[in-house]
Amino acid sequence: MRFALCDCNNFFVSCERLLRPDLAGKPVIVLSCNDGCVISRSNEAKALGIPMAEPFFKIAALAKAHDVAVFSTNFALYHEVSRRVMAVLSRYTDRMETYSVDEAFLDLSIASLADPVEYARGIRRTLLEEIGIPASIGIASTKTLAKLAADRGKKDPETGGVFSLEGLDLDAFLEKVPVGDVWGIGRRCTESLSRSGIRTARQFRDAKDDWLRLHFSVRGVHTAWELRGISCIRLVEEDPAQKSIQASRSFGTPVTDLESLKEAVAGHVVSAGERLRSQGLAARALQVYISTSRFRGNLFAPAVTMKMDAPTSSNLILVKAALEGLERIYAPGHAFTKAGVTLLELGPDGVTQQGLFDEEGVQLKRKKDRALMAAVDEVNRALGEGTLQPALLFSKEREWEPKHEKLSDGLEEGLR
Repeated sequence: MRFALCDCNNFFVSCERLLRPDLAGKPVIVLSCNDGCVISRSNEAKALGIPMAEPFFKIAALAKAHDVAVFSTNFALYHEVSRRVMAVLSRYTDRMETYSVDEAFLDLSIASLADPVEYARGIRRTLLEEIGIPASIGIASTKTLAKLAADRGKKDPETGGVFSLEGLDLDAFLEKVPVGDVWGIGRRCTESLSRSGIRTARQFRDAKDDWLRLHFSVRGVHTAWELRGISCIRLVEEDPAQKSIQASRSFGTPVTDLESLKEAVAGHVVSAGERLRSQGLAARALQVYISTSRFRGNLFAPAVTMKMDAPTSSNLILVKAALEGLERIYAPGHAFTKAGVTLLELGPDGVTQQGLFDEEGVQLKRKKDRALMAAVDEVNRALGEGTLQPALLFSKEREWEPKHEKLSDGLEEGLR
């Protein structure tokens, strides 16, 4: 096997630079929902010492002093750019796994491929020329090694963004890799390994299988085998069926009244419902939850699960159930900072068996509900998100909405 991992560099920042070419070579950061923490940094911002996940208020003065460009998250932009990146990558292989919004594994086990490194350089050039997104590509015999190779390609300018482990001294390479940098080995596992004297990827690879299985289960053994060049993690070409779909956001300002909570919950249901239908699924249950801040006084975070009479993908039914649930758990006198919904017990839409005591016309109504939501989705795709939505969401004042004070715009004009 020959795997290649394509990893877009500083992806959110790179997307913002597509709309602002003047920011090339300048420090740029992107903030999380509610403009809270740093979630993406340009290389120039990293050089200034701005840490990942740092609360913005802590580095606001530093950002101002060095004229750092600051952006709120723009998920519509990132998803569109991601779609274009994956479309380009799919032209270079028959088998591909979209691992995340900015990463994909490619199967490059192509018999006629004489020079995999030059082939990967061609992929990288195409991404830069056609989309404007820089990327790093790692090549190896397993997915775990390909991840490490891509990381080397990103950090070492001499590689030109492409690094292959084929034909190299793997012992020497892994000896220089901290064990915590290995895909699948988290912070707690790293600490545990350190106490056992295992600090490098090579030491982990050479550990006894019985010891790894005892302390880190079979997944630890598979990770070690991957580092030995034995492929254990297969390419996932199709997305696994989701078991739940969640939509939640923190509020821009605390919410105390029920009506504002209803607006927020209804909005989350609409968002989750769109994702539900895009995957051809229906939900048999729905959980709604609200929460006060865990950092201010006693945490109050009630939740309730609502069961449907039958699996559904209709926003009308889901919103009604969610609002009924919200009324059950709402208690006045609290300042809520977050609300959300989770769609549960998912299954294929439209294949529900008719109940023995279903009234005549129940199946017909469900069919009409699916047709109605298909029409709503089509209108919203054609005329813009939110063109058709519950009346509850047409309120003009939403002080509780997450802060996006630094949101980029001009998506359609900026991406050509």
